[in-house]
Amino acid sequence: MKIAIVILGQQNSGKSTTLRYLVNTYTRKDLSLLRYGWQQLEPFDEIMMLKLHSYFIPASPSETNYKLVDRFKDLGYTPEILFVAEQTDGRHRESTFQFLKENDYRVLKFPLSNEFGEGIWDRFKKNTEEEEKKLNDRTQEIIAKLKEEIKAVLV
Repeated sequence: MKIAIVILGQQNSGKSTTLRYLVNTYTRKDLSLLRYGWQQLEPFDEIMMLKLHSYFIPASPSETNYKLVDRFKDLGYTPEILFVAEQTDGRHRESTFQFLKENDYRVLKFPLSNEFGEGIWDRFKKNTEEEEKKLNDRTQEIIAKLKEEIKAVLV
C-alpha cells in the first residue's frame, strides 16, 4: 500500500508551512526550514516506537520545475508514504497526479483556500494565534486520515 498526502494551494498559501508544522509536531523537532527527504514520523501515541518512514517534498514540483517522475528516477524507487506540496494550477500538477496514479498511490488531497476565513484550510495571518491553531488543526486532520488509511489495511 502506498499513500500520497498532497497539499494543494496557490503559491505562498501555506503548503510548505503546513508540512513543516506536521514534521515538527510528529518528529519532536524544531525545523525552521523543511527540505525534501526522509522524516521519521511518530503519529501513534499508543505505540511509541512505531515510526512512519515518510518522504517529504515541501516545495512543489511546479515551483521547483522538478517533476516527481524525475525525482524518483534519481532516487531509484518510490516511497510507501509520500507528502508533497503542489500548486493548484501549477505547470506540473497533471504530471504529479499522473505519476501518483501510475505508481499505485492512494491519494489524500488537502486543498488550501486562497481566501482568508475561519476554516482550517483558509489562509491565515503570519505569527498569530490563528496561524498556530489552523496549522495544528490541519496537522491533526492529515494525520487522522493517514491513520485511517493505515488501519484499514491492517484490520
